[in-house]
Amino acid sequence: MIPELKQLVYADRLNILKLLSLEERCVRAELIEVYKIVHVLSAIPFSSLFELDNSGCTRGYSLKLWKKRSRWM
Repeated sequence: MIPELKQLVYADRLNILKLLSLEERCVRAELIEVYKIVHVLSAIPFSSLFELDNSGCTRGYSLKLWKKRSRWM
């Protein structure tokens, strides 16, 4: 840790160092993983997690996704 920042609260340290919070980094990592799955850059098959929206209400986007529901027994 940088000694000068030790007494500051977490949010202030993030602002000074121009870093993202842990929550923001987690969301970013999840979005990157979804991108990889959709564009077949990951070993996880697209159909195991998502379905494409077939309602026609995608406002011009061809990749509107529906998250499949989990079925826990």
